[in-house]
Amino acid sequence: MKIVCISQVYWPDTASVAQHLVDLLQALSDHGHDVTVITSRHNYEHPEIIYPAVEYCNGVRICRIFNTGFGKRTKLGRLADFLSFNVLIMCRLLALRRSACDVMLGLTSPPLLSYIGIKIARMKKIRFVYWTMDLQPELSMVAGYIKTDATPAKVMQKCGDYIFSHSDKIIVLDDYMKRHISERLHTDEMGIDVIPVWPVMTAVYEGGRMENPFRRENGFGDRIVIMYSGNHSVMHPLTTLLEAAVRLKEDKRFLFVHIGGGVRLQEVCEYKEKYRLDNILILPYQPREKIHLSLGSADIQVVSLGEGCVGFTHPNKIYGAMFIGKPVLYIGPDRSHITDILCHCLGNISVSHGDSDLLVRKIVAFVEMDESERSRVGIRNRRYAETYLRPDILLEKMIGSIESEPL
Repeated sequence: MKIVCISQVYWPDTASVAQHLVDLLQALSDHGHDVTVITSRHNYEHPEIIYPAVEYCNGVRICRIFNTGFGKRTKLGRLADFLSFNVLIMCRLLALRRSACDVMLGLTSPPLLSYIGIKIARMKKIRFVYWTMDLQPELSMVAGYIKTDATPAKVMQKCGDYIFSHSDKIIVLDDYMKRHISERLHTDEMGIDVIPVWPVMTAVYEGGRMENPFRRENGFGDRIVIMYSGNHSVMHPLTTLLEAAVRLKEDKRFLFVHIGGGVRLQEVCEYKEKYRLDNILILPYQPREKIHLSLGSADIQVVSLGEGCVGFTHPNKIYGAMFIGKPVLYIGPDRSHITDILCHCLGNISVSHGDSDLLVRKIVAFVEMDESERSRVGIRNRRYAETYLRPDILLEKMIGSIESEPL
């Protein structure tokens, strides 16, 4: 098949969506499909970085659009980036020949991207597959970007309902998301496939804890490293973790490491400065080839999910943490796709937002456990991941879903 994918981010961007999309499109190419992705020329976190207009990588043709690149500094600038990207991609898709595309694959970022895609796909009689990684306008309302009864919310709701109603195939990341879509449309769940995303790493660090190159390079020493790695999103609050860092500032056993970017990274910086937290270390995004070393340098991996966000977004940090055999510290609602996984793996830490006192007690209890028991927590996590979350298995499911004809 000739497959055209539309996404704001793609390789060499390090955003999570970009990395998962790279894996999928390259796997589709390896299966013999002709694959093209239409994306932005700007790096997502650093828009001053501009990529070539046309490029080929591992069998995938990359066509990049030169939209505005104001970045995340202001909501207005971010909106301009979204709008300019949507307008330019609409022009590109309108010029797309019907013979050049059998299947169009649309994603959820930026909002309304797939609405444009499905409108043009239906006009040209192209099959449309919707890879749903979050839900709008629900997510924007929870984040406080738009009001529930405001016109933008109503427009986004109507556009989202149109996409769900007219897609030939919908792929979602968890059962909560599937259930919400079904309830939103007042329909059954036929035509919706649940396939979680996979850990994006090329290797797993197998060496000793103190010999880890990333740990040694950054001077972690023998401290217990509690790590949050990835996008510091507004949907994944970290205040409870930061309050725990304040309470443990005099305990030299702990180091809180934040790797990545995102709007909530500013809150981390403010806490570090306000409370003079030497136990917080902030590092930039790591290249994909080093992710197994950076994640492997931690003793505990943090996953956060905001209240009211279950079924609307899907933090996938838990998959990488479990795949490399690390204990998980989860902060979020009692029922989510994360707790569904952790209930099968004993020994991980789970607390609600706002309960920093309980979190401190659990962290201290964890570090005072026998080292062999801490190790067994990670081993159980890795066994679970190797059984249910292997990239090759999940990619095969994705390919099968995209290749399958609609019911």
